[in-house]
Order: sequence, then C-alpha cells, then structure tokens
Amino acid sequence: MLAAALSAGCSKKEERQGAPPPPAPAARPDACADGGGTLNDAASAPFFPRTTGGFCLDPNGAAKAFGESAPLPLDSICDMFDGECEIYKGFGVRRVVEARYVSGAGGTATVDVHLSKFGSTEGAYGMFTKRTVGDGDPADEATPRPIEGGGAAAMGIGNAYLWRGQYLAEITYNDEALAEATLKAASEKVLPGLVKEMGEKLPGEPSLPPAALALPGDSRIPLGIRYETRDVLGVDGAGPGAFGYYKEGDKRYRVLAVVRDDVDQAKDVLSTLAKQPGAVREKGIGGGAVRLMHKEGEGPATEWLFARADKAVYGVGDESRVLRNGMTADEHAKVTLEKDAKAARLKKLVAAR
Repeated sequence: MLAAALSAGCSKKEERQGAPPPPAPAARPDACADGGGTLNDAASAPFFPRTTGGFCLDPNGAAKAFGESAPLPLDSICDMFDGECEIYKGFGVRRVVEARYVSGAGGTATVDVHLSKFGSTEGAYGMFTKRTVGDGDPADEATPRPIEGGGAAAMGIGNAYLWRGQYLAEITYNDEALAEATLKAASEKVLPGLVKEMGEKLPGEPSLPPAALALPGDSRIPLGIRYETRDVLGVDGAGPGAFGYYKEGDKRYRVLAVVRDDVDQAKDVLSTLAKQPGAVREKGIGGGAVRLMHKEGEGPATEWLFARADKAVYGVGDESRVLRNGMTADEHAKVTLEKDAKAARLKKLVAAR
C-alpha cells in the first residue's frame, strides 16, 4: 500500500510498518451517519474512539484480534506484518488487534490501526523506538517527528506511532487515489487527533522506562532514543538499556544508560564491559571508568567510555552513523568528541545521578 511504502520509518531504514489490511470498498457518504461501527473485541474496544476527524470505525467490521484471549492465534500476525512477526515476538508481543476507520464523506480513504500489547512496558517502548529510529539516524530528515499522545508519539508520511505502557499503536492513512503530497496533507488532518485520543484511552503509565528516563535531555535529537531489550552493544551479560542520540554543532555522539535493580548488579555490568577485548580501565571518573572500542557491522570502530553511578551505568560514545571507513583524522575529529570531551560528559552524568 502507498502509505506503507511511504513510511518515514521504513524507506530509510529498510523496515516496514506492517502491511495494512486489503483495500476496502469505497465507503458510502453516509457510512458514519449512525456514529460508526463498534469493535467486537471487548478487551480493546474502550481504546478506540468510534469517530475521529471525519472518520468512523468501519460499520462493516473488519476488526481482528490475535493472541491472548483472542479468536485468532498470535502466529497469524506473520501474514499481517509481512514476515516481521519474529521482530514483534522478540520484543514480547502478546496480543494484536487490527481495526479500520472509513471516511464519513465516502470514498476510498481509510485509516488502519494495529494495536499491539506487549509483555512489558520495556518491550512496547523498545518496539516503538525500533519503528521511529531503528537502525537509522534520528537526525535524518526522513525520521518521524514527535507529536502529542500517550507516553510518546511520532508522525511520519501517512503514518503515525503511539506508545503508552504495554501498548504500541501503528496507524496508517491509506488512499491509493492520492499523490504523496496530498496524502501527507490529508493524513496530517486526521492522524494526530486519533493518536491523542487513543493515547488518553490506553491504560498504563506514560513514563519512559528507567534507562530511557536516565538519559540527559540537553542536545538530544527529537525522538532520539533507542531502547534495547537485549544485551546492549551485543555484549553478553550487559543486559537491556537505552541509547540517546545527541548533536552539538557538527559533533555527534551517543549516551548509553543501563539501570539495574541494585548497586551490585550495576557493578557487574561495568565489570562485564571491562572484560571485553581491548578494554582498559580509566581513572578520574567516579570510582573508575572503562574505555573500549566497539565495532558495529562493516563500519569503523567507535570509542566508548563507561562509568557507574549508584544503580546505573552510563556510557558516552561516538555516533557510528556519521563515520565511514577511510575518513581522515580531521574528518573524524570534526564529527566526534575527543576522549577528554567524552570524559567530561560522563563525569557530569555520574555526578548528577
């Protein structure tokens, strides 16, 4: 579908939002005259407004529920999400509801919603950041922009994302009759309102997971957080954590926050990092810091400094998205922080904890 193909979280990051349902027949001009349809899924019906922005829930149904306490098995989402079901399962998805809104003015425009419930807040938020940042650079102009709703929400081209608690809503405006610019304008009139309404109805706290909350806000790029539910940096035993993406002039860098239940667990994380090949201990930051070089894919290695503060471990490292093999020393220095600058930011984080 056009809206899925134009998803800002997809074209630049080689990801797909999940294919919308098959095209619906053109809606009658009086499709919403009776106030719209209703969802036959009692567990999720309270989260969907019957009408929104001139659209209403499809009076002819088309809603489906998968997974826990649903008539359809969870594995059926593999067809709906076009082969991405293993990604959702990796973040702990438990239930998915698919619903559709049709235009009260008639025509072929629809708004399709996939509402996923995950086993944890961290899983739902992790999937949200997978969609908004993924493996890309949040500074890229194609990255969705933040909008109001729930705990976090974003608007792309013809689509929107909403996170709150254990829930993630992926919302797509579809109309094959519209060109990209017209579709974008039409979706801007409808989706932000629906996101805000659903964000108010969804249960759960809107607060970010502790590791994401621990990231500093100054100089952070809008929507510049990626939450990993597995071992950060691919280091066995490091556990989950949150990356923040930062920009100061030409300089780019990341901050990593790992928050554990107690001090001993945080000490174990720092010890694990110190055992990585080439890692060295550094003095002068808190109770001691660790420096290591991390290689991500085929790109050049990035420098990281880590230190512990109470139950948290912080890291400040290079932004791999602005580095390339073969850069000169001057080119590299222009877009990265020197070691002393990383240390200064790390000291500030440790002192503020």
